[in-house]
Amino acid sequence: MVSDCSAFKVRRLSRQVTQLYDQALRCEGLKSTQFHLLTVIGEEGPLTVGRLADRIGAERTSVSRALQATEAGGWVEVGPGADGRSKSVRLTSEGRALLDRVEPLRAEQEAAFRRALEGVVSERFMDDLVRAADRLQELIEQGDAR
Repeated sequence: MVSDCSAFKVRRLSRQVTQLYDQALRCEGLKSTQFHLLTVIGEEGPLTVGRLADRIGAERTSVSRALQATEAGGWVEVGPGADGRSKSVRLTSEGRALLDRVEPLRAEQEAAFRRALEGVVSERFMDDLVRAADRLQELIEQGDAR
């Protein structure tokens, strides 16, 4: 059953990639999940928690929990959204400085990751992963993943 289960294979790969990036970012006290949030917030500017969740493909409650640690670290500020009902998230100057410090670490880990997978995974495959995620998101939004 496991040998033909796409969910198992993708989750295993995801965990392994996360562990590699966690190792690289640990010296700055940052986890890859936090780095991902900070990067999206930094690239897209202030955005609502809902938009951030949509952007990274996570549940809003999971994003809200993850934001607690980044807010406690002083890397983001969470405040009221424009409509008064939502929450808005923005990167602080400390968050921007952290991203600037860890970018060389991330780039080094990315290069090591790609070297390790050279001959196993092509650039096309990496692009296909993005297209596959987009396609699956469409199924999720339709409410019928069967």
